Amino acid sequence: MKKILIALVLVTAFGAHPGKISLVPAAAAEEDAGSSRVRRTQTMRPEIYKKLEEARDVADNGDTAGALELLQKLESRKRNSYETAMTHSIYAYVYSMAERYDDATREYETILGIAQAPDSLRQTTRFTLAQLYMMQEKYSDALKTLNTWMESSEKAGADSYVLRAQIEYQMEAFPASLKDIQTALNLRRQAGSVPQENWLLLERAALFQMKDYKGLAQNLEALVANYPKSEYWVQLAAVYNELGAPKKELATLETAYDQKMLTKENELINYAQALLGMDIPYKAGQVLSKGMKDGVVEESARNLSLLGDAWMLAKEYDSAIVAMTKAAQESGKGLDYFKLAQIYTQRQEWTQALDFADKALDSGDLKLPSQALIIKGLAQFNLDRLESAAATFFQAGRYPEAEKTAHQWQDFIESEQQRREYIAAASDN
Repeated sequence: MKKILIALVLVTAFGAHPGKISLVPAAAAEEDAGSSRVRRTQTMRPEIYKKLEEARDVADNGDTAGALELLQKLESRKRNSYETAMTHSIYAYVYSMAERYDDATREYETILGIAQAPDSLRQTTRFTLAQLYMMQEKYSDALKTLNTWMESSEKAGADSYVLRAQIEYQMEAFPASLKDIQTALNLRRQAGSVPQENWLLLERAALFQMKDYKGLAQNLEALVANYPKSEYWVQLAAVYNELGAPKKELATLETAYDQKMLTKENELINYAQALLGMDIPYKAGQVLSKGMKDGVVEESARNLSLLGDAWMLAKEYDSAIVAMTKAAQESGKGLDYFKLAQIYTQRQEWTQALDFADKALDSGDLKLPSQALIIKGLAQFNLDRLESAAATFFQAGRYPEAEKTAHQWQDFIESEQQRREYIAAASDN
C-alpha cells in the first residue's frame, strides 16, 4: 500500500510526467478564493527555474543528496513568494524520492503558509499533502486536508473519492467509506470504463465490515465478471451460502470448477458439500475422488468419511464400502463403523451389518447409540436370531427417539415366535 501511495504522491504533485516545472506567464492573473479581487501572479525568473529543474533532474537520476545540495545553494538567493513556494515544492519532491516523508510533509505545509503562493499550487499541494498524511497514518489530518481540497476544487473526480474512501476506511468510518468508493465506481462506470480492481476490493472490504451481504454479492459478481480470479469465485459462493441461495452457490462453484479455479482442498470439499446439499451425491463423489487422486484432497478419516457418504447416497455401495472402511481404520470412530453397518444393511449383507453395528457400539462414542441398536436388532432378526434380536430391541427401546420403532419390532418378533410355535405344534400333531 505504501509503495502505491508514494507513486501517487509523486505523480499527483508533478503530473503524470514529472519532467518540467511549469512557468507562470508574466501577465497571469488569479481570482482570490471567495473574493472578486484580482491579484497579479508573480513570475519565476529563468535562472531560478533552471536551478530548480536541475535539482529535479538530479533527483530523478537517483541522487537525492545531490539534489538537496543544489536546493540549499538557492537559500542564499533572494526570491519572490512564487519562487520560494516552488523551491519548497521541489524540496518536497526530493524528500519524497528519498522516502523522507516527514520532511516532505513539512515542505508542503510550508507552501500552504505562503500567502502569495498561486492557488493552483496550493490546491495541488493540498491533494498531495492529504496522500502523505495517509501514508504517515495521520488519518484525521489527511481527511481534513482532502475535504478542503475537494470543497474548493472543480476537479474532484473519481480518484479523489477513492482516496477519501481509503482514509475513511482506515478511520473505521465504514458507511462514509462505502459511500465515497461507490461514488467513484459510479463515476467510472458513467464514463464507460471498467472499475479498477483495487477500487472494487475497497468496496468489498467496506461492505464486509457492514455485513451487507447483498451488496457483497453484487460486488463479487462485478469482480468475477471483470477479474475472474479463483478467490472471488469462492468468496461469491460463500456469500450466496450466507444469503441462503444454495442454487446460486452451487452454480458459482460449478463454474469455478469447470474453469479449473478450485485448486485447494477446502475449495473442493466445499464444492462436494454443496453438491450433497443439492442431492447430487454422485458428482460429489467424483469431485472428491479426483481431488484425492490428484493429491489435492488428503485421504484423511474425515475426507474419506465424506467420500463414503457421497457414494452411499449415490447407491454406489462398493465404492462406499472401500472409502468408509479406510475412514474407520483411520479414525476408529463409532460413527464410521455405524455408516458401514448402514451400507451393509442396504445391501442386506446381515453378517457384516451386525459386525460393524457391534464395532460402532463398542466404540462408546456414538451420539445416538439407539440407531446402531436398531440396525443390530434388524441384522439379528434377518440372521434368524430372534431371541437376541428381541433383547437388542429391548435395549433400543430405552432411548426415547427409538422407543416407538423398537416396540414395533418387539411386537413383531413376539408374533413371529408365536407363529413359529403354532406351526411347530401343528406339525407335531
